[in-house]
Amino acid sequence: MEELSSVEVVLRFRDGHLTRAVLTREFTPLDFAVEAEAEDGEKLQVNISELKAVFFLKDPRRREAELQIGAVIGDPPPGAPARVEFFDGEIIHGHVQEYRMENSGFFLYPTSPESNNDKIFVVARSINTLSLEG
Repeated sequence: MEELSSVEVVLRFRDGHLTRAVLTREFTPLDFAVEAEAEDGEKLQVNISELKAVFFLKDPRRREAELQIGAVIGDPPPGAPARVEFFDGEIIHGHVQEYRMENSGFFLYPTSPESNNDKIFVVARSINTLSLEG
């Protein structure tokens, strides 16, 4: 498991603004808030209802290597291929391992080597459509 102090995320809010931060508490789909520290040192506790998604960033060295070889390094992402369309029209492709109605959302694992994200927590109420592909 990754050391918590090194888990960098981008919080994408429903109103479109972004905040880059580091998690201060492990986050799971059962949580209703994200606890993090912004780049300026501000402590954040953001309710999931305010967010569109949480982007968990790849280590920059891993991303650079993937761009150079043109493929994702490591095991293929878990789960079924999926297409997520958000309420604002943005579309993201990846793999979904599991989604339960009692959770506030689910993790989507991008398949593109160009992706800057290791995984994305998609907030359920931000989805327009979720399509399983393949």
